[in-house]
Amino acid sequence: MNETGTYTKSWVVRLIVLNVVIFFMQEIFSAGQIGDPSVPLGDMITNYFGLRPILVMEKFYVWQVVTYMFLHGGFFHVFLNMYALLIFGIPVEQAWGSRRFLAYYLFTGTGAGITILIINTLLGATNYLVPTIGASGAVFGLLLAFGMLFPDAQILLFFFIPMRAKFLVFLYGGLELYALITSGGQSPISHTGHLGGLLFGIIYFLIIRNRRISFKSKVIKARLSREIKRKETMPAYQPRDNESRLRNILDKISTAGSGSLSDDDYQFIKYMEIMLQDVDGLCVEEDFNLDDNFCKNCKNVEACLLRKIKNYL
Repeated sequence: MNETGTYTKSWVVRLIVLNVVIFFMQEIFSAGQIGDPSVPLGDMITNYFGLRPILVMEKFYVWQVVTYMFLHGGFFHVFLNMYALLIFGIPVEQAWGSRRFLAYYLFTGTGAGITILIINTLLGATNYLVPTIGASGAVFGLLLAFGMLFPDAQILLFFFIPMRAKFLVFLYGGLELYALITSGGQSPISHTGHLGGLLFGIIYFLIIRNRRISFKSKVIKARLSREIKRKETMPAYQPRDNESRLRNILDKISTAGSGSLSDDDYQFIKYMEIMLQDVDGLCVEEDFNLDDNFCKNCKNVEACLLRKIKNYL
């Protein structure tokens, strides 16, 4: 991992363990009772920590917009959510680092909870009374992040239909919107929460993009002043041998796909993965630009090129 170097310290792994442990606690406590013998303890947990709009609005159980995402209603519910968290979460955490990944996960999960609260309150009836549980909102936020960071990555839809990540995001978003409209918001599946996770993921990327534009304007001014001072004395840029080969591989794979690479190219990629495995502290991938002199002269340019290449594999 970027920050820790080990999966045992990954927040993806920690979140999966936490969700699984809580699920088993729900299962164990489902047979227990407190006070009223007709009310199982497991139902009490769902009542206080699942997202019930009536309790948030009338008794101010505001923690429920966060805690609901750590509860699940059955084995397949928790299995599918944790599987998706693993598949989409690991690459996103590796690209962003653990802290930013965790902040995004909680932001989209809480945002999905707020969306559920607002929509189900407006719909009223049983939507206002029944609890919503599950990490699906945060998982859909991760799906969006994966599609934004790795748009051309191939995903096996239903385990056998290949589809690019960017198209998968649109497909799931469209299906969830269709299901929400046709069900009138009365489905036992929280399509509202899924769409809320996507919505707050979009909001996150819009905020980051605007902040980056503001930050980049200052960086560009600083770079220009440095470039003016050293332009006359700076020798013509000459890529290093490994860097040149990585550039050639990137040009081929971005133009003609992975099928254009030779066996030697694949062996070289594996060799560079070994040579660069300890490199950390890379810039945000979206900031990498081969035409930028700052990137050209960066000591980690080979690692950035390799990261770009691996996105196409």
